[in-house]
Amino acid sequence: MAKFLIDYRFQGRSTEVVEAPSKEDAEAMIEAKVDKDDFHIDAEEIDDVDYSVAEMHPVTRDGKEIWTTYVRSGDQRGHQSALATSPLFAFGGGA
Repeated sequence: MAKFLIDYRFQGRSTEVVEAPSKEDAEAMIEAKVDKDDFHIDAEEIDDVDYSVAEMHPVTRDGKEIWTTYVRSGDQRGHQSALATSPLFAFGGGA
């Protein structure tokens, strides 16, 4: 089975109202909120989503089996774990 890397990009805008004793306190409160690992803006409200698709190639690089979007000249194409999913990725053939 082939693998593909999908890169999503979207730009949006969100607004909220907060109450704080001062502008500095409001900025500190929002900065703390944005810095949390669970902060997110609802992407459902964003209509313009751009994406790109890049084919991933199984290679052996420096003795390690990896999947990459960029094949270097020293890479050996294909590796055993990829071959197990499809003969397309056999050494010397396919990608």
